[in-house]
Amino acid sequence: MKDIYIALSGATAAWNQLSGIANNVANARTQGYREGRATFALAEEGGGHYAQAGQGAYSTADGALENDGIDTHLALRGDGFFALSDGTYTRDGSFQLDAEGTLVSGDGVPVMVEGGPLQLQPGETLAVGSDGTVRGSRSGELGKIDIVSLTGPAPLGGNRWAGSAGEAPEGTSVVQGALEGSNVDAMRGMVEMMEASRFFEAQQKAIQASDELHQRLNRIGGS
Repeated sequence: MKDIYIALSGATAAWNQLSGIANNVANARTQGYREGRATFALAEEGGGHYAQAGQGAYSTADGALENDGIDTHLALRGDGFFALSDGTYTRDGSFQLDAEGTLVSGDGVPVMVEGGPLQLQPGETLAVGSDGTVRGSRSGELGKIDIVSLTGPAPLGGNRWAGSAGEAPEGTSVVQGALEGSNVDAMRGMVEMMEASRFFEAQQKAIQASDELHQRLNRIGGS
C-alpha cells in the first residue's frame, strides 16, 4: 500500500501549507507580522518518494509604513528586530511609556537600550534617530535601542520571536512616529489558499481511489 502513503504525505504537506497560508491571511493587519512559508523536501524510502516538511521560512520584506506621529511608536526598515528584556524579539514597535517612564512593548515588557531598559524622567519626551539613538528632552542622549539580526528565527506567538541574536543588519534603520504593518499580501494569500485546498482535495481523492483499488484486489484474491 505504498501508493497510499505517498498520497498521504502529499495531503499532509498540502494541509501544512494551507494552515500556514490561513495564519498569514489572519495576520494581514498585525503590526510587524512576517509572512511564513511552508517548505518541503523530497524524501525516498522503500523505493518511493514522499513529501517531507522542512523547517519553514519567513519573508524578510518590510511591511508598509504607517505614520501616526506618536513619538513612542517605532518602525524598522531592513532585516532587524527590537530586543526585549525577557529575551524575545519583535518587529512590532507599538511601544509606550509605563507609569515609571520605562519604554515598554504593548504588553508591558521593557525595550532594551544598550543592554538595559530605557528610563525617562516624568513628563520627558523622547527623540529617536534613524540609527536608533535615543535622546530625552531633559536627560540628553540615552544610548541606542538594541536592534539585532536573528539566526534561525522562530515565531513564539504574540508577534514575538526567538533565535540567535547578532549585530544589527547593515542598512537597518528606525522611523519614529510610525508603525510597520504586516508584510502579507492578503489577496495573494487568498489565491494560494484556494490552490492549496484543491491540491489537498486531489490527494484525498488519490488516497480514496487507492484504498478502493486495494479492497477490490483483496476481494479478488480471497475469491
